[in-house]
Amino acid sequence: MLIKFLFLLVSKLPLPVLHLAGILIGRLYWRFAKSKRHLALCNLRLCFPELSEAERERIGRRSCEHYIKTLLETPLIWVGSARRVCRLVTCVDGGERVDAALAHGKGLIIAAMHLGNFEAGITPMAARYPMTGLFKPVKYPALCELSRRGRTRFGGTVIPIIKRNGKRAVGSQLLRALKRGEIIYALPDRDPPRGQGVFAPFFGVEAHSPVLVPKLVQATGARLLFCVGERLPRAAGFRVRFVEPPEGWDSPDLDVATAAVNAGIEACVRQCPEQYWWAYKRFKRRPYGQTCVYRGTVQLAPAEVNPPQAQAA
Repeated sequence: MLIKFLFLLVSKLPLPVLHLAGILIGRLYWRFAKSKRHLALCNLRLCFPELSEAERERIGRRSCEHYIKTLLETPLIWVGSARRVCRLVTCVDGGERVDAALAHGKGLIIAAMHLGNFEAGITPMAARYPMTGLFKPVKYPALCELSRRGRTRFGGTVIPIIKRNGKRAVGSQLLRALKRGEIIYALPDRDPPRGQGVFAPFFGVEAHSPVLVPKLVQATGARLLFCVGERLPRAAGFRVRFVEPPEGWDSPDLDVATAAVNAGIEACVRQCPEQYWWAYKRFKRRPYGQTCVYRGTVQLAPAEVNPPQAQAA
């Protein structure tokens, strides 16, 4: 009840107030959360080696501010006035691409990312289109229920990402939705568990990348669009952009298709890098034999982690 009350309270605040609080809290977070600052700067050095250290520092700090803004906007999107939530989106670029993709009849995959606030654009879409999304349950039941209800308040369905027999089982439900010609959305900009991804370039660096989206495309012939909920200056709302994928997204070669998905994410991030969440271990897993970029240790193959004991002479 306390969590719901806090969400309701925050949802009443004007967007400029939420964003001002996001800037102030974000700057404190950047200053005192040393581990997150280290992660952000490591990632920015890898992805933007051409920038000065001062410029990377500025992008990292602004990224923290936008991250806190996203957290503070969440109560508004989940429990705030429905009319107000819909009015958050003041501009839509490429909206006609959604209808064109659905007209193909094989469903549409929307690839969102931790850039700006993707929920501001995607959540209200369920009032117009049949949609299915993924969400990761959190430890606290009350917050988990708020998350589920908030993301389905305009309609649609969300599927919890849970492990069965050590693997995440969500593919069959998404396949059924696509075969019905519906929209599904996922966030393919994160590092999946070892064995559930492939290495593909991201900003020129090999990144362990999820293969769910390419596999769904290969299995159904669904169309693919990228979606960005770009935060506008001066708390003016959001510009939602639907972007066509780069060449290779529908390749039968999984490595080629995954590289194309990463290239699409990279192109979106380059449009507003300050709004991307850089303080995440995107390059945590390395190809075996390479050095971890965050700790400096070598990534060993499973057989090398616990080598068999040498036989006694």
